[in-house]
Amino acid sequence: MEKITYKKSLAAKLVLHQDSIAAYQAIKDLCSTYKKVSTRMSFGKETISYGRVKVAAIKIVVRHINLHLALDPKEFENTKYHFKDMSETKQGQIYPMRVSIKGSRSLKYALELLEVALFKAGATELCLFAETEDYKKEFRPRSLNKLIQEGLIKKYVKIIEDGTDDVVEEADEEEILEAAELEEEEDFEEEASTEVQEETVQVTFIAKTIYAAEGKAKKLYVVTNTTGWNLEQAIPMKKNKDNSFTAVAEFPKGTHLEFKICKNTSWNDVEKGIWKEEIINHYYHLENDKVVEDLIHNFRED
Repeated sequence: MEKITYKKSLAAKLVLHQDSIAAYQAIKDLCSTYKKVSTRMSFGKETISYGRVKVAAIKIVVRHINLHLALDPKEFENTKYHFKDMSETKQGQIYPMRVSIKGSRSLKYALELLEVALFKAGATELCLFAETEDYKKEFRPRSLNKLIQEGLIKKYVKIIEDGTDDVVEEADEEEILEAAELEEEEDFEEEASTEVQEETVQVTFIAKTIYAAEGKAKKLYVVTNTTGWNLEQAIPMKKNKDNSFTAVAEFPKGTHLEFKICKNTSWNDVEKGIWKEEIINHYYHLENDKVVEDLIHNFRED
């Protein structure tokens, strides 16, 4: 007999629990307003950093976003903020405070605490023209099978011998997903030791200018969400003899990669669609080495 269990990624939980996206959007929008603040989504969580300083981590447990913060809970005792002191737990060594977002008020307080954590980490310089993403589109509803195919849900099948006590009745997909939400909070992923080499994948970017954009670029740059859309950390592309552009970069395995290409290190020259319309970010979930090709029809010309 088979016992089937599912391990859901943070991205899958956002897809399955659409009510969480508004709070996630607000957190990401706040992060995008500060320079040198980056976010990185791994399988089970998303970390927020200022440079190399870890500031916070986002998880979803039982349909609600939990924001783990690098703040000392003792500083906020007897205040309006409701939180749990996690300093005695494994994840609490990095993020001693946990706040659960279950409504508009708890979201407001969570954002205030995140701003405090960013300030303490050194994030004070604002991005005045930061572009924000529409995560409703990115985490649009998809089926369980589609999420498994995309690698956002891992399916485990255990063979159980007949006559043993470890037998479970078959359950439909919704029951399985609901049960999987009750993950132990202590099952938080350990931060990788600085002495351990993180597994990476290689991405080869290929860009070709066509239509109105053809021949209009001497240089191109790849701007990604992995640096918080920081233009100063854009990846320069090399122009080839056939007038295409290429760049090679490495990212941690499991990265949720988004990117756009700019003609210069400025959003004033970002790629556009065939009718000069805004286009959605290019999106890839990185589990293996990948070659991605981008056909650029137009550039913004402000």
